[in-house]
Formats: sequence, structure tokens, C-alpha cells
Amino acid sequence: MLYIDRLNRVVVYIEGAVTVLLVILAALGVVDIVLKMLEVTRADGFMTPEGITRTIDTVLIVFIVIELIRIAVAYMQHKNVISVVLEAGLVAVVRKLVIFETGPDMLEKALALSVLILSVGITWYLLKRGMPREAEPEAHDA
Repeated sequence: MLYIDRLNRVVVYIEGAVTVLLVILAALGVVDIVLKMLEVTRADGFMTPEGITRTIDTVLIVFIVIELIRIAVAYMQHKNVISVVLEAGLVAVVRKLVIFETGPDMLEKALALSVLILSVGITWYLLKRGMPREAEPEAHDA
């Protein structure tokens, strides 16, 4: 039993370390967004559609990291993380849709993204609809 207690303690420390690293990554992402905006506006005097797309891509990546932080915190608190994982998946798929690149296989990629968005969205909706109010994870704190 002593080994199990030690292993559990190590796991808790690893979870905490990963969460701290994700917070640092999110903070660096915010700095990167500001720098990208300054760089894009300084180069042309205003933001071009390409610059806006690059900035939005970085913003959505930061949101994905924030969702990962929420997952890590909920996991450490032994809460149900399935809906939070699905929300992170929705953000990740929407990010791919926003920065969608055209090319020869554009139709296949668009169909795959559509299927992903529908399946994750429907799963999230059904999970939220079937989940009792008290079992839902806490809402985002503002």
C-alpha cells in the first residue's frame, strides 16, 4: 500500500506540473497574439485578411490550451471531463474550419470537417441534454 500511495502522490504532482505548463503556454500564446497583431499592423499599416486569419488561428489555439487547462483542473478534482473534452474538440475543429486551406483535395477535407463538427456537436448536445443539472461541470468563471 505504501507504493500505491507514493505512486498516487507522484501522479498528482505530474498532473499539477502539466497544468502549470499549460497555463504558461496559454500566457505565452496571449503574448504571441499581441506581438502578431503589432507585427501585422506595423507591416501594412492595417490588418490584411491574411493577417487577421493568422491572428484568429493563434487566438483559437490559445482557447484550445485554455480548454486543456480546464480539462486538467477538472480531472485533478475528479470531476466528469467528457463534456469539457468535447468542448475542446469543438474548438479544435472550428479552428480547422476557420483556417481552412484550399487545394486539390478541398472537397474531401470540407466533408471530413463537416462530419467531425456534426458528430462532436451532436454528441456534446446529447450529453448536455441527458446530464442532470447537478452533474454538469461548473460554468466558466469570468
